[in-house]
Amino acid sequence: MKELVLVRHGESEHHVQGLTGGWTNTGLTDLGIKQAELTGNRLQSFVLGRTPILYASDLERAVETAQIIGKILGITPLYDEALRELNWGIAIDMTLEETQKLELPKTKPLIDWVPFTGAESRRMLYERLAKFLNKIDEKREELVVIVSHGNAIRSCIYWWLEIPVTKQSQFDFDIDTCSITHLRINDWEEKTLSVLNSSDHLLPLRSDK
Repeated sequence: MKELVLVRHGESEHHVQGLTGGWTNTGLTDLGIKQAELTGNRLQSFVLGRTPILYASDLERAVETAQIIGKILGITPLYDEALRELNWGIAIDMTLEETQKLELPKTKPLIDWVPFTGAESRRMLYERLAKFLNKIDEKREELVVIVSHGNAIRSCIYWWLEIPVTKQSQFDFDIDTCSITHLRINDWEEKTLSVLNSSDHLLPLRSDK
C-alpha cells in the first residue's frame, strides 16, 4: 500500500447508553450519521479522483459509517470481522458499571492482560489486525481506506510504523469518533504518519450545540 486512510466510526448508541464498546453491536446515533456524512465529504480531498478500496469492520456502527462514506465516494465497502474492535468477552452488551464487578486483575506485561473472561488481550487484537493488513498489503493497492474502531486503528498505526509488540504499551494515540488518520509512503520510501486523529471537518456539528 502506498496510502492508508483510517477512519473511526461515528458516535454509536453504546456511547450514549453507557454500554461497553468492543463487540457490543449498536448502530449510529443521529449525530453519528451526520459525522459520517461530513467525514465522507472530507475524504474526497484524500481521494482526489482516485478510486480507493474501502474496507470496514462488520459491526453495525462501522457498517453504517462505511455505507455513508461509500455512497459519497461512489464505492462499495468490503466488510471483514478482522477489523472489529477489541473483544470484551462476557462484558459484551453490559453497562460499564456492570463490568467493574467482572474485570480480571491486571497482569504484566499489560499487552497480554485479558480484562474479562473470553476477551482478547491487546496483543491478540494486534495480531488479528496485522494478519489482515499483511494480506491486503500483498495486493499492492495505491490507496486503501479502512473504517474501524479506536483500539483497532491504534493497532493499524503500530503495524504501519513497525512498532514491535513489546514496545506498543509505550505509545498511544487519541482516536476520536469519525476522525481521519492518513498514513503514506513518502518520496524517500519512508513510512509516514501524515495526519493523526484529524476531526476539524466535524467543527460545524460542534458549533450547532
